Amino acid sequence: MVDDRVEGLMSSTRIVDGVVSVLADRGAGALSVRSVAAAAGVSPAQVQYYYRTKGELIRAGFNHAGEQFVADIRAADPTTLRDIVEQWLPLDSPRERRARVWLAYAALSAVDAELAAESARLDEELRRWLAGRGLSVHTASQLFALIDGVTVQCLVLPMPERRALIDRVISPFIAELGGGVAAGEQL
Repeated sequence: MVDDRVEGLMSSTRIVDGVVSVLADRGAGALSVRSVAAAAGVSPAQVQYYYRTKGELIRAGFNHAGEQFVADIRAADPTTLRDIVEQWLPLDSPRERRARVWLAYAALSAVDAELAAESARLDEELRRWLAGRGLSVHTASQLFALIDGVTVQCLVLPMPERRALIDRVISPFIAELGGGVAAGEQL
């Protein structure tokens, strides 16, 4: 019985890793039970056992990427708003993969009411978290819109050109806010 649970957890973890790989490497259009099964090294039946719809697969990948994001922020121990924002942006390979998963989730959220509602709840939670660090809800909303747009633009630029974009777009916005925003409590 314990062996079955451990094997099930390992299969589920491999499947989520497969979802992330497909989304990050080939995009949402390539996501299917078969592509995830191939990437995970499991049978299509195993994928269908855990995840019945494409939405469930994307949600699992997004949740996994979100857990990685929170772990990365905790590990980085940011002290400024700029440090926090940079954790969002695709400035290295792991953050780029995470951003590609977010982009697939965002695209599907635009046409899937359940994912759209979930996405709105997550955004509201992050706005409240930033508001607890000294930003108004309005400014947090502006910052999220800026992060979203810069993330998409970064994903189409070569990695070496991304920092310049951030310096042109994000840095002036954060500078206008002044130094009153603290990283504060962990996510």
